[in-house]
Amino acid sequence: MFPRLRTTLLVCTLLIARATAEGTDSPQADSPRDPLQVHVDRAIDISSKRFLTIDHHSPWQILHGLLARRQAFVIKRNDKLVRAIDWVSNGASYQGQALFEVTPHGGRAKPYTQPYEFEGHPNQFLAILSMSQLPPQHRFQAGESSVTISDLLKHAQATVNNREEITWTLWALSHYLPPETRWMNAEGEPWSIERLVQIQTGESSDEAACGGTHGLFALTSARNAYRRAHAGQLRGAWLEADQKIQRHLEEAKLYQNEDGTFSASYFVGPHQSHDFSERVETSGHTLEWLVLAVPREQLRSSWVRRGVAAMASDLTRHADESIQCGPLYHALHGLVIYRERTRQSPPRPPRPRLSRAPKK
Repeated sequence: MFPRLRTTLLVCTLLIARATAEGTDSPQADSPRDPLQVHVDRAIDISSKRFLTIDHHSPWQILHGLLARRQAFVIKRNDKLVRAIDWVSNGASYQGQALFEVTPHGGRAKPYTQPYEFEGHPNQFLAILSMSQLPPQHRFQAGESSVTISDLLKHAQATVNNREEITWTLWALSHYLPPETRWMNAEGEPWSIERLVQIQTGESSDEAACGGTHGLFALTSARNAYRRAHAGQLRGAWLEADQKIQRHLEEAKLYQNEDGTFSASYFVGPHQSHDFSERVETSGHTLEWLVLAVPREQLRSSWVRRGVAAMASDLTRHADESIQCGPLYHALHGLVIYRERTRQSPPRPPRPRLSRAPKK
């Protein structure tokens, strides 16, 4: 991650606005309601009113909001609220530079020129966009041309290498491609989803950005996809990935603080923070991964519910305090995932996947 910068551009303040935009959502009331669900709904609703503004906030910040709220995320443009996914898709630019660009291998999001402006990690925006369940043919304007999700996937496959971080590449490719997918990159090297899983499993969480939680999230997403494709069974690299996930779940539980927050030192040891921003950054990142990683029945366990309640309380109680967009939206994403996995509703339709690896 980038070092913290002290500038108003990098924080998300609470803006009380009553305008509406097509595509916003609100949870349907269940009867009887679980008090924790009510608390989570309120925290999501309040945090969603920290409206970002196109003229003042960067694509990096806006994409983080899109991560948390998916296609329901709205942003301000000329004092009106618009769907962020529409802005991203229809020619988004920042300081005169387009958000997407055509490449010899397909297309990509523009890499950062300054911290917190554009994409900060290889294929980070593609991974974030995957959470909005966009189909492979979804198109983004890129200057005078355009690129699709499929083009972004082709570029990711062609440029993957063992010299750069693969976390977000694994996150994105495991969403759209079958677990058995294999391909050759532009350098003629053999790659596969399995190889990405092996690399991510071997990474040390203690030395990774955000305590390794992004890597664990990508690894968990890949494991979950493999389970769905193989009737819940795990073997080989995916079994080893699951063992790493289970070990970190035990550590998160062991180091959980009395107030329900997770350790401010992630998986290194116990550490309780009394600073709101630090709690959101550390406990929020852990929560985002944890609620995706635990089995559905464990979402009802007391330790998980305490972690969810602590984050919902923090975001509600400190709604009028400025906070960096990245930590805020990762924490909010955790609450959204928890709500999705615990709400009583019909199963979602299968997410779009490519039947085979796209050709170069």
